[in-house]
Amino acid sequence: MAQIDVDAFTAQVLSHWDWSGEDRAFGDASSPESGHKDEQHKPKVKMSVKRRMKASEREKLRMRSLAEALHQLREYLPPDYSRGAQPLTKIQTLKYTIRYIKELSSILEQQI
Repeated sequence: MAQIDVDAFTAQVLSHWDWSGEDRAFGDASSPESGHKDEQHKPKVKMSVKRRMKASEREKLRMRSLAEALHQLREYLPPDYSRGAQPLTKIQTLKYTIRYIKELSSILEQQI
């Protein structure tokens, strides 16, 4: 089984990420923020109140879903990774999960 350096892989992926917009595809070079001055820009269309409310509700549900997933992920981590009474932050949860998976993988590799 090949071992992947998760930190290096994550750094490589994030270095190619398009941070300029949230709705754009990964590395979308055709986005208006990509630096192409000669592209025609469409004027922004104002969203209706009803449509904005629906979008806000979807975002709230998305954030609740993410929070629930992180909570469940924290429950799988051993107590050594917790900070006591304070819950782990999102990034700490993800980093500790990566570390824990590496430790488990190492144990499995030693048994093969």
